[in-house]
Order: sequence, then C-alpha cells, then structure tokens
Amino acid sequence: MKQIKYSYCLNEKKELTHISNVTIENKHNQTFYCLECGNEMIAKIGKIKIPHFAHKSETACNGESYLHKLAKTKIRKYFYFTNNFPLILIRNVSCENKNICPIYYHCNCQECNKQIPYNIKDLCDICKEEEPVENFQPDLLFTHSEYTKRKIFIEIYKTHKSEEEKIKSNYKIIETKEIKSEADIDDIIERGFIEGENCETYNINPVKLPPIEKNNNSGLDIDRFILYKNGGVRVKDISCEEINKKIDSSSMIELNICHPITPFDSSYYTGLAFLIQKSYNVKNCILCKYHKYNDFYECSICILYKKLKLNTPKPKQTTANTCQSYEINPIVMKCDTSNIYLLKDK
Repeated sequence: MKQIKYSYCLNEKKELTHISNVTIENKHNQTFYCLECGNEMIAKIGKIKIPHFAHKSETACNGESYLHKLAKTKIRKYFYFTNNFPLILIRNVSCENKNICPIYYHCNCQECNKQIPYNIKDLCDICKEEEPVENFQPDLLFTHSEYTKRKIFIEIYKTHKSEEEKIKSNYKIIETKEIKSEADIDDIIERGFIEGENCETYNINPVKLPPIEKNNNSGLDIDRFILYKNGGVRVKDISCEEINKKIDSSSMIELNICHPITPFDSSYYTGLAFLIQKSYNVKNCILCKYHKYNDFYECSICILYKKLKLNTPKPKQTTANTCQSYEINPIVMKCDTSNIYLLKDK
C-alpha cells in the first residue's frame, strides 16, 4: 500500500486540524496527536516534501486505520456543520402517472438510472460514532431526535465490507466505496453520498423514505407513428399529455410507441411491422427485403434501384404500391412489437 501522508491530526483541544493551519514559525508552539492511536505527532514542513504530520515515535498505527478514523471524524463533523448533506439514490423509476396512463401497463414506462435526491439532514439530526444497535456497531449512526426508530448506518469501507448478517438485518445502510486516500473522503464531503459512485446502499427504498418534491414528467420519449392512406408514414415525438390525442387529422392510423427496440432501432419499422402482424394491408418500401442500409449513402436505400430504373436509390416509401419487385422482409414477422399501443384505427 502506498504510504499515506497524514494531513490531519488533533490539536491540544482535541479539534481536527489540517496541516495547512500550521506554519514553520508556530509548529513548535503546539502539540499534535494522532486521530487513531492518540500518540504525539510532529508537523513536517519543508521545501521539498509535501507538508504532513508524522508520529513522533515509532508506532503500530498505520495509514489504513488513520483513513478509517479520519473518514468517520470528517463525515460526523460535516454532518453537524451543514444544512444539506446529499444522499442521491440511483433507481429505475416507473412513471408517476402509471395509474391513469392508458399505455403504462402495455409499455411499463420507466426512467432508467434516475437520480433521486435526498437531504440526510431532513431525515436525521443526530450522528453518533460507534454507537451499538442490537448486535451491530456501525461506524456512524444517523438517527432522529423525534423519530427514534429511524436509523441509518454509515459504514466506512477500508479493509472490510459489511458482513452478510448486517446487510440482511433490514437496517438502512450506506457503505462507502473503498477509501484509498484523503481525496476519497473529501469527495463525500463535497458531493454527498452518491449511489454507485462513492457508496453502495442496502435496504434503502425511496418509497419508504419521506416524500420529496415530485416531477410529473417521466422523462421518457414516446413516438407517435402516423400512417396515411397512400401507405406513407411519419414519426413524431410526443409528450405524455398527447398519448390519448390524435395529432394529424388526415391520418388513417396512429400508434404510440415507447422504448423502440427493433432490428433497425426505428419506430418507422416497428410501427409498420406491427400493422403487418395485425393483418393490415400495408405496403411501404421500409418493409421490403431489398430496402437495406448502405455505407456510402449512410442510410437505407433500394438495392434494386438500378434494375428498377429508379431516378434515386432512395425512392418514396409509397413506391412499394406499384413496385413489381416488392417483397416483405421475413424478419418483419419476428419483430418485437409488444411496446406499441394502437391509438386509432379507422
């Protein structure tokens, strides 16, 4: 392990002190003590090495125990210093309008990896170090003076992760990622606990936490597939508010498509495939097996355009109505169209 430079220690008043607060002139007028072992330390301030504290005498105390103690001390100190200690949970969140949305259970709309922000100071107002709870002794314990059953364990991962028994206890746990340096501790102080980045959480369910301000926009993109009488199609982005509304008076059929995942990653293709699978008599060049992607044009073209004596390799979609070579791509019948909701059929 790389040797840790001790940037912090305790002064005579047992207050946390940073090396930047010590100068060559005043370092001999103060007495410093190790955070972990309590032995005396000296301030090393020179012109070559980075200023740091070191034990005055040889000791078994090491950098790992120092970082562990420093993390507990700084987090606890910051908890009482600040009014905002962020806890950001990362979750896949179902749309908040699912109970009134006509396509939710058809499409299971979700916003993936959504950040759900909380302020730990709104949840707890007490922080204790090494406070026993039943058979456990978390590094830090966040509690509330009024809601005494509310408890959040803070575990500092330096050499050992939380044991299985603690995780299965159903106590809410925030466990830091491995603390390798003072910078890892500073990251938590500066940004808070961010799930998946500088911590992991156990038994923390946003539904069971006090509510936060809701956002009525799921953040999802929903495509409206529009079919016209001539076989041409158009795709338009719509909002959740437009799900039940027809948006083109001249359309023949309109579909809502959410999370389009197709062989061509295209709502054009998915919508047409849906209609073919439902036995609609639709012809469109997009469905033709001769309609394929071309690297030169950087788009899909009719690969028979020369044979068919077309003026362009990219004919109109409706050319399929009169094309003698039109043949449906067999992959159409295998396309997943479970994410489509038929808005209007006339």
